[in-house]
Amino acid sequence: MGLPESQLGPQERIVIETREHAKHLFGPVLVCLVALAGLVLVLVYGPTTGVFAPLRTAAWVAFAGVVVVFGGWPWLYWLLRTSTLTNERLVTREGIIRRVGRDIPLERINDVAFDQGILDRMTRCGTLLVSDASEQGTAVLHDIPNVHEFARTMNELVRAARSDRRD
Repeated sequence: MGLPESQLGPQERIVIETREHAKHLFGPVLVCLVALAGLVLVLVYGPTTGVFAPLRTAAWVAFAGVVVVFGGWPWLYWLLRTSTLTNERLVTREGIIRRVGRDIPLERINDVAFDQGILDRMTRCGTLLVSDASEQGTAVLHDIPNVHEFARTMNELVRAARSDRRD
């Protein structure tokens, strides 16, 4: 899904791997459905002959453009935006053309908090706020599914990493 095995350390294993909640795709799907309805209207009621006959071809081109720009691109961005929790670090990756990533070693994490609005609670997701000892400050992971489980697991791994370091 997100983090390839080649990017893991020798003793490192993936504990949780996730991406933003699928609710981010609701808007793009709605736009594509409206575009489909517009295409159907043009195909059913549009002229088949005469000067406006190319309107059908233009409708197909417009529909394809809307699906690619407002459907395909957001879906691809959602697909490539991942958060991975391993037994050694928190890894975030995002971007289509330009990839951006951040790796936070568990020993450097100071605080794990979450934020949930009413829609987040209904969809069982939330924003995870991870504070670490760095200049970059707090990492904000939006719309993490099962945010309570993710935060609990991260807290357990942080405690384990700190106790391993002390030994």
